[in-house]
Amino acid sequence: MALFPLRLFLGITFIYAGIQKLSDPGFLHPGAPTYIGTQLEGFANGTPGGFILRAFAIPHPGVAGVGVAITEILIGLLVTVGLFTRIAAAGGMCLNFLLFLTASWNTSPYFLGPDLVFSFAWLPFVLAGATGQPALDNLVENPPEGLVRRTRLTPMTGGEVAESSPASTRRVLLAELAGVALAIAGISTLVKGNYSPSRTLTANTSSAGTGSGGGPAAGAGKPGADAGAHTSKLPKGAVKLGPGSRLPREQAATYSDPASGEPDIVIRDSQGNLTAFSAVCTHAGCTVGFQGGVIVCPCHGGEYNAETGEVIAGPPPAPLAPKKVMEAGGQIYAVPS
Repeated sequence: MALFPLRLFLGITFIYAGIQKLSDPGFLHPGAPTYIGTQLEGFANGTPGGFILRAFAIPHPGVAGVGVAITEILIGLLVTVGLFTRIAAAGGMCLNFLLFLTASWNTSPYFLGPDLVFSFAWLPFVLAGATGQPALDNLVENPPEGLVRRTRLTPMTGGEVAESSPASTRRVLLAELAGVALAIAGISTLVKGNYSPSRTLTANTSSAGTGSGGGPAAGAGKPGADAGAHTSKLPKGAVKLGPGSRLPREQAATYSDPASGEPDIVIRDSQGNLTAFSAVCTHAGCTVGFQGGVIVCPCHGGEYNAETGEVIAGPPPAPLAPKKVMEAGGQIYAVPS
């Protein structure tokens, strides 16, 4: 019984993991920060389990992503109710160990990666199942009459329930839980919102300052002298990224840093203010995106605060480097750091 809380935790966590994937608007949308194809590429890059992903998952990322999500929901249901517990736990352990060899492999130190811990958490249930715990595995050995009536595979004879074996009862319950898993997966897919892609701003090759490139560039927000007045106040070396109208509130766009050429990300908050950070994740160097009000890394699940760049979840060891942007004359400009 001491392991019962752990069994519930593992089961419910796996159900949630599957729902979270299928309800993510960007999970199956190429180009999204959380697109499964991008995640798989990041997981496979420089990891010992990468060859498995390249052989089976990366060629068909959508099928692999949906398949894993439904499998997680089914494993979670089986473990939660305690049906085929050993087999379900073995499936969960294999899945987490594969994630340890791929998604969590670059996490340093190793104990910060959750998948290795999950792998060992599954082990007691692989060895002992749900022995001594509330579980359907224990109930079907001596099922109550109501369970026998509902799961029987043979018709009633003489007003009595025909004898039903534990194996047949388990098969019926498994089929029912598989149906529940598919229903949960379908509902999760239906309730997800529409994906809003991040925008990309292309930097103008000429700087907007008054350096060696000549006079100031004209701003697009206000014509004539007013635009010139705005741009004349820009710092030297400022590079025009594009019209501010292309970046609505609570949206983000990526651009190339004018100094290094590395990807940066600029975010307009709900008040209309702009903040910018390096778009290179401090964990494994993947390019981050903006989704759900936070900056997310598609490779290993890192999350950053969209206002400060500080780490709020996942394995990144340091915050994102801040970058300088400004808005003048209806245009957004990147300022070299």
